[in-house]
Amino acid sequence: MNCDEFRASYLSGEDDEATAAHLADCAVCRSHRNYLETGRETLADPSIWEEPSRQLEDQVVALITGNQGGSAAQPGWLQRWVRPLAAAAAVVVAVGLYGVIRTPGPDWEVAMPGTDLAPLATSTVAGWNTDAGTRLLVAVEGLDPAPAGYVYELWLSQGPLHISAGTFSASGEIELWSGVTRADFPRLWVTLEPLDENESPSARTVLDTEA
Repeated sequence: MNCDEFRASYLSGEDDEATAAHLADCAVCRSHRNYLETGRETLADPSIWEEPSRQLEDQVVALITGNQGGSAAQPGWLQRWVRPLAAAAAVVVAVGLYGVIRTPGPDWEVAMPGTDLAPLATSTVAGWNTDAGTRLLVAVEGLDPAPAGYVYELWLSQGPLHISAGTFSASGEIELWSGVTRADFPRLWVTLEPLDENESPSARTVLDTEA
């Protein structure tokens, strides 16, 4: 099951072994789960599938025109625009849900295993290449929370050149950004950093694609 198939199944209310297995394995779909759950609840509401009554249209027109009594004829411009606007609103909802389903998968994904300093830790990094740089979704498990006065920091490196993609403090799914691409900086690694003025990576590497 790919991401598009999972999201379509999830929105339709399906809960089976295939969807559960995909959700367990795919950090990208897990990151969208709140949006999918909102869309699922919306689609499950019978009221959104009901055809709006003529009375509802009249009430909307009355509110726009201030004609609460409803005795005056509706202006011609309203007759021409109310229904198209209502249809456009429905299209916006549909496009929003379709956008959730069709959220593109990552351009690349790589495992970043734990080192000897964090032997029980595992992680994956998914990356989306954009004009502004690289969006990174880091899914980390088994990494102890950073001690007081420390944070974890993700780096992209090419030889001696190291670019920070940001910091985090505990396991979970973390979204970070970098101004460079993995094509130029292929090594991804995480260090435990003290909160100080030193901007260079420490020697305490806990996750590393080269581990």
